[in-house]
Amino acid sequence: MSRAGRFLRNVSSNYAVTAVDALVFILLTPFIVHHLGIELYAVWVIMQTIAYYLDFLDVGLPDAQVRQHAILVARNDPDGVAKLQGTVFVLYLAAGAAAMLAAAGLVAMPTREWLDIPASADAAFAPVLLLFGLAASLAFLEGGLDNVFEGYQRFDVMNAVHVVFQVLSALATVIVLDLGFGLVALALIKCVDTALGAIVKLLLVRRLFPPEARPGLGFDRESWQSIKSYSLWNSLNDFMTEGTAQFDKIFIPVLLSSVLVTPYSLVVALAAAIFLLAEPITDTFLPIAAERHDKNDRHGLTAFLTRGTKLVTLATLPVTIVVAVFGTSILDLWVGGEYTDVPVPVLWFTAANFFFSTYLWTALSLLMAAGELKRIFWMSVFEVALVLLLILALVPRLGLPGLALAGLIANVLTGAGLFIPAACRCTLLAPGPFIGRTLVPLCLAALPGLGFAVWLEVRFAPSTWVGTLSAGAMTVAVALTSLLMFGTTRRERRRYFVTVRRLAGRR
Repeated sequence: MSRAGRFLRNVSSNYAVTAVDALVFILLTPFIVHHLGIELYAVWVIMQTIAYYLDFLDVGLPDAQVRQHAILVARNDPDGVAKLQGTVFVLYLAAGAAAMLAAAGLVAMPTREWLDIPASADAAFAPVLLLFGLAASLAFLEGGLDNVFEGYQRFDVMNAVHVVFQVLSALATVIVLDLGFGLVALALIKCVDTALGAIVKLLLVRRLFPPEARPGLGFDRESWQSIKSYSLWNSLNDFMTEGTAQFDKIFIPVLLSSVLVTPYSLVVALAAAIFLLAEPITDTFLPIAAERHDKNDRHGLTAFLTRGTKLVTLATLPVTIVVAVFGTSILDLWVGGEYTDVPVPVLWFTAANFFFSTYLWTALSLLMAAGELKRIFWMSVFEVALVLLLILALVPRLGLPGLALAGLIANVLTGAGLFIPAACRCTLLAPGPFIGRTLVPLCLAALPGLGFAVWLEVRFAPSTWVGTLSAGAMTVAVALTSLLMFGTTRRERRRYFVTVRRLAGRR
């Protein structure tokens, strides 16, 4: 299959799995919130946040595995692929053991008091945290198998398995909550889902891919040396870049109150729709950029950075407008106003922050493919320090809006001042012209869509699902039309339309 054909297959399957994930989340979240209540749902979010940080114990192996696998396949080195798989799976087992020990350590410490855990969750806290440690251990193994699929660019098979288990997990969640079970049962479902998913993916890897792709348990020092620097620096970088995205859910119970985690997390969940539109595209970028960088194709990297960033921006700007303007109505209809009572600026700042993050994802993929992990790490250290200072300065004065604003300010300053210039140095572009091509004209072109959305909100104030969804759909149509007409060239529009037709034909 051609490079374009693989890209279209992978992106279309990624969008399919994103649609299923979004649908399950939309339908399941109100059910969970209403059955657990605002206090226990806040505890559930806090536990998921702890599990999120346990995932960083993989020491950056996933991206290192995908990158090195793509390079070895391009060089036709099956022996190198086999040694790589054996090495990373030994390391995943070690990471799993570390996750279990970390969870046990948190149980032994006064974590309940630190995180303002309510008395109603005292009995469930320890077993749920231990189960999350087990789930993290299993997720490392499942993730290692996912990386094999990604290395061979078979996102479609990986996504098909994910969809099946996502639906089964959702059904199990509904059943156990309807029977009156709580947090422990939800954590147990997570463990079983991850374990069964790993087993199925292992069987598929053994069936679909060459023998060298099959995971084994053989540590090879040379393979580890080939990925060690990238992996360790990528781990530090992941913690600094992605880890800061969850700081808010830790700082809220520490600086404010754990009860506020529920409405804030629901606002973040709504804004995550912006990520959902970008991820199916950007998930395919790392192996593409790694291949071009390995060939020292600066012209190809220039085209990759410009076209990739502009495509992601086109996909995310319309939904960013919808979230910012109609987000309050959507939250009230989705979960209920009593669970989502936060100041409106929290929604505005969060939506803007998520949009700018997706704008940076193509540049981040390029830097990762170029092996610029140390540079990314130190830039991320600066961003983390800036976020912490802004949180401590703004949250005591502004509360939740200060938390959201701190993240936005730090993201924009670090992204525009550090990440974009670093990515442009790998290409034939300068930062100013790059921003001028990929951000400024598209933001200006989106103004008619924003104005139309504000007019709909002021004039009609939609308060039903039909009205709100209709307003959102019309806003997306107007914004997307305006973006294509005024934010892109005729050649770019032709390329996008051809891509859409190919995607439609594949379905």
